Amino acid sequence: MPRTRVSQNSGPLRRRPPPRFPVLAVALAGLSVVLGAVGFQQVTAEPTEPITFVVDESLPYGITQESVEAAAEGIGLAYEPFTLHVVGRDLEWEEYSGGETGVADVMLSIADDPEDLDLALPDANRVAFAGEDYGDDYSTAATIRESFVNNRTLGHGPHAVLGAALTAADLRFDGGVRTPLLWAPLAALPMFIAVLVMYRWLGRRRRERARYRDFGEAQLRLARSVLELETLQLRVDVADSLLDDRDSAAAEPRDRLRNDWTRVQDLTWDLARTERDLVAEIDRTVTPLKARTPEQLESDLRGFAADTLDLRRRTDALAQAAEVRSGHAGSRSVLDRLALPLLQSVDEVLAHRGRFPAEARALEGHRARLLAVAQEVAAGVGPSQAVVDRWNAVEQEIRSTAARMSRHVASPKTMPNAANARTLDEAVDARARARVAAATAGETDSFAELRSALGLGHGHRLGPLQATERVLELIGRHEASERAAPPTPGRESTLAARYGLAAVLVPLLIALGAGLLAASQIEDSHIQYGRELTGDRPLAGLKVYGDPGRLAGPVEPWDHEPQTQESSLDLDYIREQMDRSAASQEDAALLPVDLDLTVALLPAAEYIDHVPDPEYDHRINIEYWDLLEAQQRIKQDVAAEYPEVLDPATGDVALGQAILPVWVLEDGSYAFSYALTGEVSAGVSSRMGAYYFNGTEPTVYGRGDLADASIGWWVAYDLKDLGRAMEYNHLTVDNVSPAAVLWAVGVSVWTGLMTVLMLVAAALEAGRRRQGTAAVRQELAGLREDLDGLALGLDLSRLDLVAVLGSGSETGGRAEQADQRLYESALVTAWREVMALERLPRREQRGAAWEARVRHVQRLVETLTAQRADVARRADELLHTQRFGA
Repeated sequence: MPRTRVSQNSGPLRRRPPPRFPVLAVALAGLSVVLGAVGFQQVTAEPTEPITFVVDESLPYGITQESVEAAAEGIGLAYEPFTLHVVGRDLEWEEYSGGETGVADVMLSIADDPEDLDLALPDANRVAFAGEDYGDDYSTAATIRESFVNNRTLGHGPHAVLGAALTAADLRFDGGVRTPLLWAPLAALPMFIAVLVMYRWLGRRRRERARYRDFGEAQLRLARSVLELETLQLRVDVADSLLDDRDSAAAEPRDRLRNDWTRVQDLTWDLARTERDLVAEIDRTVTPLKARTPEQLESDLRGFAADTLDLRRRTDALAQAAEVRSGHAGSRSVLDRLALPLLQSVDEVLAHRGRFPAEARALEGHRARLLAVAQEVAAGVGPSQAVVDRWNAVEQEIRSTAARMSRHVASPKTMPNAANARTLDEAVDARARARVAAATAGETDSFAELRSALGLGHGHRLGPLQATERVLELIGRHEASERAAPPTPGRESTLAARYGLAAVLVPLLIALGAGLLAASQIEDSHIQYGRELTGDRPLAGLKVYGDPGRLAGPVEPWDHEPQTQESSLDLDYIREQMDRSAASQEDAALLPVDLDLTVALLPAAEYIDHVPDPEYDHRINIEYWDLLEAQQRIKQDVAAEYPEVLDPATGDVALGQAILPVWVLEDGSYAFSYALTGEVSAGVSSRMGAYYFNGTEPTVYGRGDLADASIGWWVAYDLKDLGRAMEYNHLTVDNVSPAAVLWAVGVSVWTGLMTVLMLVAAALEAGRRRQGTAAVRQELAGLREDLDGLALGLDLSRLDLVAVLGSGSETGGRAEQADQRLYESALVTAWREVMALERLPRREQRGAAWEARVRHVQRLVETLTAQRADVARRADELLHTQRFGA
């Protein structure tokens, strides 16, 4: 009788995992959005804060407060406001080393040392930062001074100060990071982590729901076992008394029944107590000191579910064993359940009787005796223990015969080493379990428990079934070895491991490469002079200042080229030469902006003092200061004829205009100086004005080897260099560490690739599952058609097996009657299973468990079909023999 009450709380239990994961995921997603917004603002931001200039009086090159402010109007902007103080003297020690700059943030001295022109190595002592020693940021100070010198070399005055201010704004007063190579990964990483967190949380929620659903099912199993305890005890008591009264030699079966009953009873009450504790734990009604950890609770829930399954199997097996021991009517169905998978396996072995005829004849006799025992039980003949003993004896004979068959089939090809022996045992066990699952609708463990309760098995959980399945496995391996070499053990797992390793390493290598590439681009973006030029603007206009007739004409003009210098100074001709150069040379392009060019043909003697270069006959040398003074005169002289060339507010060349000075020597030869443009040299390592010797050591054309080309051809060539210098102007520094970009881009690319691989794998897996589910549904529909065919031929099956084959049977037809009964019982089992599978909701007609059930029924139907065909063949052969003789 029950000794305690079981908790009635069998409703659905839910203990949601802590909500920290969704909160964390939302927070990370929000952080990703914030980082993306900040990054977008940083990358697309334009400087809006005006730069304040304080300019001392009496400075050279037209630098005044008014001219500098006019030059900076709409252009002199920074991300952070600051003040630049321009002085014409050298800075004091307290200014450049002590940071005493007054109200200014930066001080710039435009003074020069005649002994050091700051052309090769700019003097950082001529730039001071408020409150800092220039040595603390020597590179920035030197670069600001260099920008001023470069612009002054280009003929700028006020714009030279503007160029220095823009360089200071970029290097010193831009606290933001403007590169998308950093912001894009930074914004993507939190989102990726949020996806992973949500994936983990959803997985935990799914496992949590499955865990408590399993717990609810385990509670129902336990409740059912408790309710059936009294009925089970009555069955055991009846069987015990019958065994005691009928046969004194039945002590062992009686003791086994009592021991099994005690184990079932004890396990039931132990599980009842465990259920009570788990319910209290889940409902959180236990004290904190006694509370389980999440890991312990999960382990205990799994253990409780497994124990209730074991209890259910033990209870069912004990009830059926008691039926057999007591000789009740239920004994027939119990023995039929034990016989069906074994007989099906024996039939498949007998299909290969040609390999071992003697053993096959013996196995056929064993099969007939086993069926005869089953038929006697069905007719209520014989004491129960005697039935079990006879059944056990027949099973032993079947096992012995099957073992002899295995020895006949076994060979080095089928079992070459110990490793294959292990795989053979595993394969045999899997075949036997699948056979039982097909015949019993998946209740393999209950089948084994029943055999144990009846004392069957002889050390083997599935009895002689494993021996016959071993024969079938060896036959299959032998036939496979004759067709082709057996697959190398573990080869598929090795390939899977390699693919898995490649799926991790290949994205990792790609990510590292992307990170290195991004870091190198960040590191070299301001000094990378080998990149592709993109200028696509032809020369907008051309004007000539001076007399082309003073130029020495081409000595031997090339064919299809202008024959005079004046005719070569033609806009269409120069555009044509620029197009040819851009099309034929990788490092050439057109101009990046629209530009009107004025070619100024200037008598050298009137503007500069020059001397021949002592090392190169085709060069002349000009003093740097002489060049600067000449540039100021050139601007004024050209503006007198073409006033649009200069900006009246600053005195510098206007934006979109350019003056190309050409020094005409006494013999008519000529040399090009720097092109004076409205472009301001600014940024890091700008090429404009950087190479001062291009203006102080120009090449002389029009004589010697350089006399054949026209001046128009050389103007086009010079414009190619000017376009390149203009494209490399205004280069800025990305204020970000290359190492940070390396890791940010590398990790982001790797996680992105892994995410794509995960999504692709998930999509492929989902597609495979959908296709597999659809295929299994089609198989299920085909099974119903097969069962319909078997049901329609049921009468014919009875006639063939019972009437025809049973008429001459050694058992008087008892074995054939049992065989037909088992066939019909299996057919009913398959029919009910197919109906149950078809009645399941559509959402439940998927998954491995559902597919396995369909596979079990499919195997059972295939076995029944083969059995029906074999019976029909044997009946036809017998009738043919009786009619026409052997």
